[in-house]
Amino acid sequence: MFHKLHLQLTFFCTVIIGGIFLVLTSICLFFAEDSMKTNDYSAFLQQINSALIHLKEQETISHQWLNQFQKNNQFLLYLYDNNRPLYYQSYHPSKRERQIQKEALKLAQEKYQMDLFSCNMRQITTHTEFNFSSSDRQGYYASAGIIPKKKGSQLSYLILCPLVKQQKQAVHLRLIIFLSDLAAISLLIPFFWFFTRRMLVPLEKSREKQMHFIASASHELRAPLTIISAGLDVLKKKSEPGKKEHFMGLMEEESRRMQSLINDMLLLANADSGHLPMHMQLWLPDELLLNAYEKYESLAAKKNIALSIKLPGETLPNCYCDRERMIQVFSVLLDNALSYTPAGGKTSLTLSLHKSCLRFSICDTGCGIPEQEKKLVFDRFYRSDHAHSDKMHFGLGLCIAKEIVSAHHGKIRVENAPEGGSCFVVELPAGTPQNHQ
Repeated sequence: MFHKLHLQLTFFCTVIIGGIFLVLTSICLFFAEDSMKTNDYSAFLQQINSALIHLKEQETISHQWLNQFQKNNQFLLYLYDNNRPLYYQSYHPSKRERQIQKEALKLAQEKYQMDLFSCNMRQITTHTEFNFSSSDRQGYYASAGIIPKKKGSQLSYLILCPLVKQQKQAVHLRLIIFLSDLAAISLLIPFFWFFTRRMLVPLEKSREKQMHFIASASHELRAPLTIISAGLDVLKKKSEPGKKEHFMGLMEEESRRMQSLINDMLLLANADSGHLPMHMQLWLPDELLLNAYEKYESLAAKKNIALSIKLPGETLPNCYCDRERMIQVFSVLLDNALSYTPAGGKTSLTLSLHKSCLRFSICDTGCGIPEQEKKLVFDRFYRSDHAHSDKMHFGLGLCIAKEIVSAHHGKIRVENAPEGGSCFVVELPAGTPQNHQ
């Protein structure tokens, strides 16, 4: 499922971002081509103005100037003295150029009313510039005009500027943009493949945890339900009173066990949804730890485990917390410590102030936790090999403790105890509610 989603997200992101990139580059290409055409047309007009000044001032047009003008600007120049083409032009025009000349003259006359062969004499220089496309689909900038001369004569001209260079530049620019787009999209594919994979990893892990949680919860609930179902079958058969009492006791015990598991699962569900009920007040930190110590003092003595508590001599700042929730955390940690500490071992509770944090430590001399399992002990339904035979430990206690501590903006971790075994450390912010904002 996630592999298919990975492919779909990669394709979707590549298409959307690639499409946006194509649109943006197309807009840039449009403005770049427009700017290029504007610059070329401005340069053409400047050259036309220079040519007009020369044609006005010179009584005689030399072949050298005509050759140089056409060569330097790559123009096609046609001059008519009193409607007769200059002798110079008979040397150069090819059949194609003569056809282009006719088409341009016709367009100038029909569309722009610039008849170069009109019999009406002009008093001032008149000219017009326009874009022209020949029958062979070649583009030109064109200028057609009439320059009055002395003694009642006039000089007509047609100048054509081929746009071959401009078109080549446009094709070159489009090719660069196309290759850039292609390269960008080619880079987007591996980028989004990696990026979407990184996005899906937490979802995949979350789904795996959810599936594991459901499977583990189902497994934990199956055992008490099986025992209760078997007990009901025995009660229906009206067996001996002693046997009935035995099965009723089992059913009651399994009901409590199932209720405890369901309560833990509901607490975790509330924590996941951010609706874990909290009643925050200021409490003395040593009172919280002493409460847990007194609660488990008799159980430690019963198991022949030395339970000690170490409190600092100086006055510590108050702890802004939910008292019942924090006692629940310490109860989970103490219960685990006493469960894994053998008879004759030690369990200690320590309170200290570290910078702006209150540090609660619960250490034991039990079997300890392997390094590779330290990150797993806070996972739901995780139990070490030593705890698999303990029916009252579901593997949710440390997970619940972590959720409660996180809700207090604190941290919980496990370390190696100095005398062997494990040491769970809870750090909570010290001070007034403002320190928790």
